[in-house]
Amino acid sequence: MLSQEQFKIMYNLQQKLNDDTNGKDWVTTGITNKGRKINWFRCIYMEATEAIDSLNWKHWKDINKDNDIENIKIEIVDIWHFIMSEHIKIQGLSEAVQNSFDLYHLIHDENKEIIHSMQLIECFEIIIKKSINEELPLADFFRVVEKIEDFDMIDVYKLYIGKNCLNQFRQDNGYKEGKYQKIWDGEEDNVYLQTILKENPNISYNDLYNGLKEIYQIQP
Repeated sequence: MLSQEQFKIMYNLQQKLNDDTNGKDWVTTGITNKGRKINWFRCIYMEATEAIDSLNWKHWKDINKDNDIENIKIEIVDIWHFIMSEHIKIQGLSEAVQNSFDLYHLIHDENKEIIHSMQLIECFEIIIKKSINEELPLADFFRVVEKIEDFDMIDVYKLYIGKNCLNQFRQDNGYKEGKYQKIWDGEEDNVYLQTILKENPNISYNDLYNGLKEIYQIQP
């Protein structure tokens, strides 16, 4: 099970990334240092729709296409970024960490039921509906994670650390200004991230950052 310290690490990293990206007043003003209004709820439901689109749900084409489970995991971690951001805004950093840890333990103790893809879509739709209504879908998020085969919050933690590193790398290389190159040799940078993490499951944050930097520097 995920520890309270691991929740604290993720929330602190998210706070730092948001401070670096949006300026340190984002919590109180809801506006970036570039004057743009922040809507974390919209971020949540947009990522949830991308997760749905990684499942084979369309009745009119590609009916034998496999679900892209690996990308769904990445989208789940993206959703987690934005849930934490809104949670920090609502409750403050320390209370958000405690609340997440307590709620996670309650839900983790429920029966873990693996569900098929159409049921998973319905779970994502609950997250979307609640986000549109500006309700933090924290419990619903934990339940989605619990319902995916061979996946849990420990995996979310590992992927989050990696994705946070990638997001920081993107920001350091002009992502916000539109200068960053997201496709590397025909594949999205997320794919390279997952490859590095699979090959080096215990890689440090700094080594991961340097590994991404090394690959990025040889892009045409």
